[in-house]
Amino acid sequence: MGVKSDGGPDRRHRRARTEAEIKRKVKELERQRDQGRAPAAGRKPTVAVWMETYLTDIASLKLKPRSLDDYWSKTRNDIIPGVGKHRIDKLQPEHLERMYRAMLDAGHAPSHVVKVHRILSRALKIAHRRRVVGENVATLVDPPSIDETEANPFTKEEAKAFLEAAAKRPTFMRWIVGVGMGFRQGETLGLRWSYVDLEAELFRPEWQLQRLTWRHGCADPHA
Repeated sequence: MGVKSDGGPDRRHRRARTEAEIKRKVKELERQRDQGRAPAAGRKPTVAVWMETYLTDIASLKLKPRSLDDYWSKTRNDIIPGVGKHRIDKLQPEHLERMYRAMLDAGHAPSHVVKVHRILSRALKIAHRRRVVGENVATLVDPPSIDETEANPFTKEEAKAFLEAAAKRPTFMRWIVGVGMGFRQGETLGLRWSYVDLEAELFRPEWQLQRLTWRHGCADPHA
């Protein structure tokens, strides 16, 4: 198949029950080699192992902390229990479809399933780009459709109760603005006077204040 990174020959082995099947597999390897998209040599990792590698070594360099936490959460709670034991090169579209179906049956919103699909698809895209797999099977699967924006706004009674509770705090005005303008919690907490244009009567939620995952600052936390 070519030459390995250490300079040695890259030999691949295939097995089958018939000569015709062996010839088909060999031709497929030759085609991948000639097109320059043959998967890297060696035993492929499971989906669980690859997701951990992707999140630790690749996604962590680009994602914001809260987004990375969300990726880890959906990986631990959905992707690994659903398809984590499959070898990444053996993953099939029907495996993903069954996982998505199970998630919907368990009561997850379609938007949640779509987010899981996007995370897995991105991880498989990187695996394909690095020739860990020959194809990103997530591109062969249609995730659930989101027909309308999923929202769970306050009722009038809930908004009134919320503001009555907030009135006991010195930051009362912040929460009036947040509820009235439909800001996210982080946007409301991060609101500053510099983001308020009184002349144009505009608010610009340009910054958020969020609680990040706590991490110990010492080299040996037990010490």
